[in-house]
Amino acid sequence: MDTEYETPDLYLAAYLQASQVELLRADRRGGGRVFFVFRRHDDMCELLTGWINNCGTVAAQPYAQAVRSLKTLVHQVQ
Repeated sequence: MDTEYETPDLYLAAYLQASQVELLRADRRGGGRVFFVFRRHDDMCELLTGWINNCGTVAAQPYAQAVRSLKTLVHQVQ
């Protein structure tokens, strides 16, 4: 089983981060696109299903803070 999960979706990444999934790094790839790489969490399938089906829940303030911090990270990644 793969130990990492990656996504270029800033808002999904913020949702995962606000759900206490550990962000390992952010990688800039071809075309300047940034991928957020997370450590696979035991509940990863459940979290992703919640996101896709628009029924996942996280508190508003941690989510907003995660969006802000990830946007800052995007501008710092080389």
